[in-house]
Amino acid sequence: MPIRVNITTDPEQIDSILKLRYDVFCLQEKLFQPTNDQRIVDKFDTLSTTRNMLAMRDDKIIGALRINVDSPAGVPADNYYDFRQHLPKENVNMMSVGMFCVREAQRSLGVALHLISLSAVFAVSNDITHVIAPTNPAISKLVARVGFKPVGAMQYAPHLGGNFIPMMLDMRDLADNLQTFAQRTQLYNFLQSYEYMLFGKGETVLPAGVKGDAAFVIIEGEAEVRHATSGDVLGVLGEGQVFGELALLTDDAQSVDVIAKSRLQTMLMPKDAFLNHLRAEPDHTLRMLSSIGSRMKTTFLSSDSVANIL
Repeated sequence: MPIRVNITTDPEQIDSILKLRYDVFCLQEKLFQPTNDQRIVDKFDTLSTTRNMLAMRDDKIIGALRINVDSPAGVPADNYYDFRQHLPKENVNMMSVGMFCVREAQRSLGVALHLISLSAVFAVSNDITHVIAPTNPAISKLVARVGFKPVGAMQYAPHLGGNFIPMMLDMRDLADNLQTFAQRTQLYNFLQSYEYMLFGKGETVLPAGVKGDAAFVIIEGEAEVRHATSGDVLGVLGEGQVFGELALLTDDAQSVDVIAKSRLQTMLMPKDAFLNHLRAEPDHTLRMLSSIGSRMKTTFLSSDSVANIL
């Protein structure tokens, strides 16, 4: 099943995130003391500057991460370490990440890296200059892959009963692959949707006969466009290409299958947001139409028969 990562404002999903924190931090890792309501929550969960990111698989929440943009109320990381001493004196727009949890059974799926990566993309789109994180030593190498660097020695947190490493990301040091990720999503204006899907090789991304509810842009990997009946490959889509948008424009069902040819990373924009954007941005509409025309031309030339794609 594909993994879907997005920022949520849905109350039911947020409540499930609070329960997930309890399962991971209290029951699995024994970091927090048990609570009667079996949820982990603090004052920062009530702020308008807080965003909750979740990862889902098979309609179940398997991971979560909290983003806190700096405000007069501060950020949770202030309670761990004086990160601000390492920040520039001016032109700083800072956020912290924390409450990072992934169910033990899903930790081999790369969920942690996807959550961290999308939080970095959020930072890009909100002009964040620095990201701070009191980091569990067990994942310090993982966050270092994104571009985080230690700004102090390992510390002990009495309220956790465990150690952490104070780490900071100067957005100028963001890993090259994430810089590319952000550039592509900005180019197609998919960034503000903050929805990301990961497919394994051979998984169906868009099935024929079903009305699509989102357009996709490929961030990494390739997808095959296949004839719905014969299974013939009509074309291959690669990094930076958009698909699924034609069905949104015509309100028709998908006429072909789109299958992940390799491990496939995509950003997506729900139908309403996609159509509203095209109405508001004529230049992007023309770019999208040009992309559709180029893709169809390539598909025609690579097919034995025009009927294959009609």
